[in-house]
Amino acid sequence: MAHTDKKGPPMQHREGIRKMGWIGTCLAFTSSFLILTEPTSAAAAQGTDPVRHDGDRHVSVYLSGGELRDGGDPKGWGMARLDLDPEHETACYVITWNRLDGVVTGFHLHAAPRRNDGAHWIDFFNDQRFDGQRHTASGCVHSPRGKILDAINSPSDYYLNVHTTAHKEGALRGQLF
Repeated sequence: MAHTDKKGPPMQHREGIRKMGWIGTCLAFTSSFLILTEPTSAAAAQGTDPVRHDGDRHVSVYLSGGELRDGGDPKGWGMARLDLDPEHETACYVITWNRLDGVVTGFHLHAAPRRNDGAHWIDFFNDQRFDGQRHTASGCVHSPRGKILDAINSPSDYYLNVHTTAHKEGALRGQLF
């Protein structure tokens, strides 16, 4: 069977696989984001109940150095998922990062809107040491119900911050939404 395309069948096949891999990655990220977000109740759709107070709140956040005023770690990036449960007074997290300078030493939720710095609101880990090049960490911490509800009710007033030995004030940041 003769092919007139200069790439030939093997190149077309590899290019198709690459495109499918990229599409699959995008679909997986989008579907995980949709699964992790809380379904909207009928009352919320009508504007009468913007936040449920009777259960968990799941949030996924992209983290980058560009969100920090000093630029953070320009080549690093990360993704974090928070599960905030006011009833049980727990804040659980899963965070993955890649290409960070230094050693990761802290991960916190801070209280401040975009382009502002704020105090630690919830400390997920401090003084633990993880490889900055690529790592995933997870766990749960106790946090008072009021702090969790504040973050659920006004998420854009809070941000996540990853600290490293090379960027003590913050390597990565992601504003909740």
